[in-house]
Amino acid sequence: MKHKEMIDENQSYSAQIRKCREGVVSNPYQGTDKKVLFVCSMGILRSATGARIYSDKYNTRCCGSWGDALIPITPLLIAWANEIVFVNHANYENAVSEFGADVFDDVYTVVLDIPDSYPHMDIELVKAFHTQWEPVTWFEEEHGQAGTATSTA
Repeated sequence: MKHKEMIDENQSYSAQIRKCREGVVSNPYQGTDKKVLFVCSMGILRSATGARIYSDKYNTRCCGSWGDALIPITPLLIAWANEIVFVNHANYENAVSEFGADVFDDVYTVVLDIPDSYPHMDIELVKAFHTQWEPVTWFEEEHGQAGTATSTA
């Protein structure tokens, strides 16, 4: 089934996502790693950092919840994901406003509390993901378990 055939403009977003989930998720070229979608405002800084730092462990993508995002969140991206990580509540609310809350019923969804004040791959941004979502192995090795600088004395 082609992408355009999966989407019916007369169906709700939830119905569209449920209809296309089978074709998107069972793509053999995606591998078997857990698929994690990171969502920030524009899909450039925070979500791109999340996708990058966890890409060695998961199949990751990033997008934005604002309409003018570089890669906006779409029903197909939602259908693709096993887990969606919103970097803050405002990004989650934007997506709920666009698609409805029921769209996220079938996918594990996490909402973090990371402000939009970091450049891409900023060490404090990595620390925020490390402490709020899931440990980052190389960050632990360089900065200790709690994400604080380790003593060299």
